[in-house]
Amino acid sequence: MDIQILLVFILALLTLSLMAVGFYVITVLREFRETLKKSNNILDNVQEVTESVTSPVTTIMGLVSGLTQGIKAVKSITTLRDSDEEKEDMKNVQKRK
Repeated sequence: MDIQILLVFILALLTLSLMAVGFYVITVLREFRETLKKSNNILDNVQEVTESVTSPVTTIMGLVSGLTQGIKAVKSITTLRDSDEEKEDMKNVQKRK
């Protein structure tokens, strides 16, 4: 009889410890879920900030690109005009001789 009482006592202790471990695991998993929710919110905020920074930078890059293309166009036009003026000057010099 003593062995049966001892086995029942050990079984009760094991049951209580497994219940405690189960409760602890559930608590840890809840905290982990909350942590995942918070990190997901942080990542969403980072994405919004990145998009809000990227949009003006893209616009500025477009403006700079347009400005450089405009400067190149003006330079090519002035180069053509200068070469036409030089040709006319050469013709005028040859006519004077």
